[in-house]
Amino acid sequence: MKPFFLLLLTSYACFSQVGIGTNTPNSSSLLEISSTDKTFVPPRMTNAQMLAIPNPLIASIVYNTTFNSLYIYNSLGWKSMLETDNPNLICKKSGGSLTVSNNTYYNFPLNSTHIQSQNASTYEIISNGKIRIKENGIYMVGAQLSVNNMPSGTKAYSIAVFKNETLIGLLNKNESIQSSTDYWGTSGMMTFRFAIGDEIEIKYLVNNNQSLSLVFAAFSFVKIN
Repeated sequence: MKPFFLLLLTSYACFSQVGIGTNTPNSSSLLEISSTDKTFVPPRMTNAQMLAIPNPLIASIVYNTTFNSLYIYNSLGWKSMLETDNPNLICKKSGGSLTVSNNTYYNFPLNSTHIQSQNASTYEIISNGKIRIKENGIYMVGAQLSVNNMPSGTKAYSIAVFKNETLIGLLNKNESIQSSTDYWGTSGMMTFRFAIGDEIEIKYLVNNNQSLSLVFAAFSFVKIN
């Protein structure tokens, strides 16, 4: 009976702890790898292949060859280990004209040529004012707009956020009341929950019957959770 008893103990020890390159894994380690001339290599794949993994377990790790970074999967989706700050997207431009008309929304005139900061693994700019989300989470969205020739009178305006072509929030909505043609500007910010694949559009409305001279236009996304 003694050899059989020892066999059971040995099998249990191997199941409890595994050492590769060491015969004495630390008591707190389930798996311990030790080497001075070899490396541990996780699965390597493109971003598309990573996103196509069905139901990855929390704490799954891969090397993303598209963005040259290790990624770990958590409750919000795949997260790059290179990210030290909240993933953001900032686009802005100065000058040009701003297309406007009564009761009509237009996309912000900002695209990939106006990027100031971008985390490419979280955001993809599709076209003017249109962004595709690549990570589940909660996002803070902001936008600013100003012109130097807002006509006199009362002009309704708003900045809106659309998700998958549906209006989900107004960053700002009010009326401009000018006694003469002058500078005018507005801004706003809100938080939203977005999912992978959501297409977000930042749009503006200014009730006026002729185009305006743009001073500044910008929008920003910050993933906060």
